[in-house]
Amino acid sequence: MTGEDGGMGNHGAGRATGPATAPRPAVGTQHIATHHGGPPTGAHHAVRPRRRRPRLTVLLAVLAGVVLLVLGVLAGRMTAPGPTEVPAAAPAASASPVSDAPVSATPAATHPTSLGEVVRVDSGDEIVVRVDGQEQTVSVLGITAPRLAGPQRITAECGAKAALTFADDRLSGQTVTLVPDPTVPETDDQGRRLAYVVLASQLNYTDAALQAGVVQADTTRKLWYAPVFAREQSEAAAADRGLWGPPCGATPGQPLPAGS
Repeated sequence: MTGEDGGMGNHGAGRATGPATAPRPAVGTQHIATHHGGPPTGAHHAVRPRRRRPRLTVLLAVLAGVVLLVLGVLAGRMTAPGPTEVPAAAPAASASPVSDAPVSATPAATHPTSLGEVVRVDSGDEIVVRVDGQEQTVSVLGITAPRLAGPQRITAECGAKAALTFADDRLSGQTVTLVPDPTVPETDDQGRRLAYVVLASQLNYTDAALQAGVVQADTTRKLWYAPVFAREQSEAAAADRGLWGPPCGATPGQPLPAGS
């Protein structure tokens, strides 16, 4: 009995002490050990959280770059020269209206343009125009007509009468517009008004006389349309019109022969 009791006692003691001597491994303890000190396994990497420190580093770098950019812009504004510090550009050299300006452009008027009536024709390049009730002697710009005989000239130049007739036929009694040229004064030393004479048909008398060859192009003044006038004279001379053909047979740029 005693043995059975003792055996039973031992068996009972074995059941009581069994768990203490052979404990089952704790799952929670094993997980903690694996997480902190265990070897790296696939399962370990699967459950390992991603590190966020690199994102924070990139964000800080971008923020620092933005701050530096803003500081650079502000520094540039502070050091940029103000309007008074920028040197003024040198003015461009004024171009000659004869050589550089397009001859087809209308020059800016520096003297008044007048409307009047031609009351008398004195020569191929001089007329008298009534403007606002007062008569003005006008020297037509761009041309030089052959001189008529008179107190200061015993013999007329060849073509003088033809030029007078040409001007009289086209200008006498006509309403004309007196157009100035910005390259010359409003009047000459003799008090004559210097102007182009434009008919109501918009025909410039200077062009008409040069194309007909009854006058010479004025080369003593650098007029706005001087290249045009030179070309018109060359064309008339090439065709032997007016002064450039018989009976005068004149040569451009040379004195006119005597005649009538």
